[in-house]
Amino acid sequence: MDITERFRFYNLKVIRTIGKGTYGNVYLCTTKEKKCLTIVKDIELNVKVQNHNKEIANEVKILSKMNHPNIIKFYNCYYPDNHVMICMEYATKGNLAEYIQVLLGVNYIHNLDIIHRDLKAENILLTGKHGVIVKIGDFGISKMLASAKKTSTVIGTPYYLAPELCEGKPYDTKSDVWALGCLLYEMCTHKRAFDSESLVGLVKVITSGSVHPIDMTVYDRGVQDLIDLMLSIVPDKRPTIKELMGRSILLPTVYTVFLDAGNDELLYSKACKLFKLM
Repeated sequence: MDITERFRFYNLKVIRTIGKGTYGNVYLCTTKEKKCLTIVKDIELNVKVQNHNKEIANEVKILSKMNHPNIIKFYNCYYPDNHVMICMEYATKGNLAEYIQVLLGVNYIHNLDIIHRDLKAENILLTGKHGVIVKIGDFGISKMLASAKKTSTVIGTPYYLAPELCEGKPYDTKSDVWALGCLLYEMCTHKRAFDSESLVGLVKVITSGSVHPIDMTVYDRGVQDLIDLMLSIVPDKRPTIKELMGRSILLPTVYTVFLDAGNDELLYSKACKLFKLM
């Protein structure tokens, strides 16, 4: 069965390919019953690759558990032939590179005892007809924590790895907080918080925990303090997501869902004051 027939069987019509990978592609499709756009990850199962099928099953399991406005919605999953087709919400406005409005979504994930393990700009998306809503996607390497609340597998995008991962130590949800700190720094400077031409060099700069200060003529001192907290090399010194949300200094244009929820003027004024837009 070719791809057209396979998709048609599930009332899906491929509009275009929007991503390609080693074991499958990501397609933008239309659905007949919902008459809407959807993203379909079409993955070819490969029993020869260690843990490949297990990772796919893990992503489906995690996605199916989630229901939150800041998480990409899971619609369905099909298993035709030797493939897995994961149908998800389409975030219409592409990749997020400038905004870090993900605390609500990450807090929700952490409350489910899940570590995302790959928080980066490419996995944070924008949608919303009446205002921008952030959606966190790509749970392919996320981890559901056991009762010990720690895990030890080193995985993720190197530039956003927390020091404890670089050193092969057990880690928990605080590793996601580190990645969010890297994202906030990136938004403020348009540069990576930690960079190097080699993996060995990258590990060295990450474990040092030393980053260049952001431009204090543009951003409030509180933003630098927030970055310093999130990028503490000691995990226990990093705030939880809940603690971050309780701080007076808020992330840029935080949680723009307020546009769909009555235009919270207080929240908006705090964001504007923080980034000197008023």
